[in-house]
Amino acid sequence: MTSSVSSDMLLATNTEDTVKKTTFKTSFLITLPVFMGYACCFSLQHRLSFIFGLTEGASGDPLSYKYGVAASLVYGFNLIFRVLGHNIVFGCLPPKWRVTVALCSMIIGMSLFVFLSYQKYPNIAWAYFPFAFCGVCEGSYGPNMLNVVNELGDTRLYVVLAMPVGVACVTILGFALMGFGMPFQWCYIATGVCLILGIIIYHLTVFPAASKLGSHQSNFSLRDFGRDLLCIGDWFPKIWFCSLVFLLNMVCLALFNPGCTLYVYESRVTFHLFGFTVNHDIFILLYNICSFVGDFVSRKVMNKKRIINPIWFFFMLCFGFALNISLIPEIVPFAAFCFSWANGGLYVQCTKLIGLLFEEKYHLTATSTWLFIGDAGSFSGANIVQLLRPAIGAIKKRMF
Repeated sequence: MTSSVSSDMLLATNTEDTVKKTTFKTSFLITLPVFMGYACCFSLQHRLSFIFGLTEGASGDPLSYKYGVAASLVYGFNLIFRVLGHNIVFGCLPPKWRVTVALCSMIIGMSLFVFLSYQKYPNIAWAYFPFAFCGVCEGSYGPNMLNVVNELGDTRLYVVLAMPVGVACVTILGFALMGFGMPFQWCYIATGVCLILGIIIYHLTVFPAASKLGSHQSNFSLRDFGRDLLCIGDWFPKIWFCSLVFLLNMVCLALFNPGCTLYVYESRVTFHLFGFTVNHDIFILLYNICSFVGDFVSRKVMNKKRIINPIWFFFMLCFGFALNISLIPEIVPFAAFCFSWANGGLYVQCTKLIGLLFEEKYHLTATSTWLFIGDAGSFSGANIVQLLRPAIGAIKKRMF
């Protein structure tokens, strides 16, 4: 009897060890549509605004104000659900099920976008719901998915690599197709279909593997979250500096990537050194491509490197800032590359650091807190873009 029990325990241990060595590249396909949905929220909101009766250049009237509030809910709910939301509202569920709930929330958001975008002047109140559901997904998915895959080989890398690719699918590929006449609603539809496939793939691959892990982190609950908060002195001092640099990074991204860049360059952009002019949309496309390349390559490269001091990424941000405010069109796309290289490097190295520091406990709470601090920077940066627009415009007039 004793030998039978010992044999079963040994088998279970061997199974768990095998699972921990397995890398699920399918996590790339699971994460991809989440960030396609996020990109749909911020990159298609201008086109969606016409469905609700807004006109080109409209601002200051009650309708545009209400729409602006609705669009901001994706960021507001993202902030709310980063730490408190998913741990309290979904506190009865372990992280592996919270991932499923987050994906379902994004599906609801995309479905509402599709429905509303084919209506003729729907009530503006409806705009609040899809942005809110997408915000719930964004706030909940990241920390829980990173927690679920933390012990599954190098699966984390494929999660973080999918993030910039998902955004690029809409901001680069989607806009290129729309340039050839594709309706913008198809981006919502494609994202929704990919999300459904993502849930199926998740429950066939990552979810069963996570269920075989018997660690404390894989069964995290609201009670565990409360304990982690009481022990904040044990874990936050280990991540405070990388959180601070990540905060500054997200402020820079919100301000300039593209942020103010969308408004500084007018309908046509003249390359003074090369002597030719391009359309504004072509220039922004070039900017977005440089941003994607910097972010994606940085995540791939910096994941292989040892953990370095985040201050080096801060220096990269400063360099990108200097290039951006130079307002020289020829080098501004390189600013996007610098910003995104710093962002991608910080993201992959910080998630790697948190995974190494907190294998047994604090991982989900530490990851959620780190992401929340970054989102606070993004939210702050987005809100001061309007303050910087006149100043940068004045500098541009003096220079050119």
